[in-house]
Amino acid sequence: MPRSNAQHADDAPEAPKKEELLDSLTKGLALLRLYATGVERLTMQDVAEQLDVTRAAARRLLLTLAHNGYVAQQGRQFVLTPKVMDLGYAYFASMNLPQLARPYLQALCAEVGESCSIGMLDRESVVLVAREEPSQLLRVDMAIGRRMPAYAHSLGRVLLAGLDDDALAAYLKGAELRKLTPFTIDSRPALARKLAQVRQDGYCTLISELADGFAGISVPLRDQSGKVVAGLGISMVLGSRDAARLESHLLPPLQRAAVKIETILKAR
Repeated sequence: MPRSNAQHADDAPEAPKKEELLDSLTKGLALLRLYATGVERLTMQDVAEQLDVTRAAARRLLLTLAHNGYVAQQGRQFVLTPKVMDLGYAYFASMNLPQLARPYLQALCAEVGESCSIGMLDRESVVLVAREEPSQLLRVDMAIGRRMPAYAHSLGRVLLAGLDDDALAAYLKGAELRKLTPFTIDSRPALARKLAQVRQDGYCTLISELADGFAGISVPLRDQSGKVVAGLGISMVLGSRDAARLESHLLPPLQRAAVKIETILKAR
């Protein structure tokens, strides 16, 4: 029995100690994030200045990435190679999603006259990566980069419903579900049933669960493999509308826009 307890303790997750972390790996990942900001070319001096390391350290970082095929040297400059896609193709492919989808998001916003967003799942949160607002006085205040609990947002629910069974079970087991309004689903069995319904329907309508008086309707966006990589949604002040009216008026244009965005995702 003591042996079993010791083994259980060894398996328990714990925060890493500073001495257990690889500073060189941290710096290497920070270097890759420099390219992710849109910079196409970097010199050793650029890397040294932006990462606050010595020029010799910057040289080692760049040469290590070049040796492994992730960057290529062109004179004094270093550029990314397509091999970075190996680090997570679906994620890197989605990096351009906001730019690629913007014309369709703008057109949808103009058509329905409501706030339109694209969101992605990050652990237990849905993060807005693109947003278009109508030219009206009353707006839903949700900026790009805003994080919201996935279980209580229509975008989050279509993303959760798109997880495979194991990932969804892990989410339901560990997620913190709080009562944000009197209407918020905070029961794991009830949320599981709702997500199963969303998976079957192919869309989610959510009313007054994140904030009382606000509503949203969302659909998933799938890549060329059929995997749900993002969600497309419309959010609004509910007013006198109910779920049936929202779905009859907003779901068709939302689905048409999703088809157009998925077409460019699948063509990549």
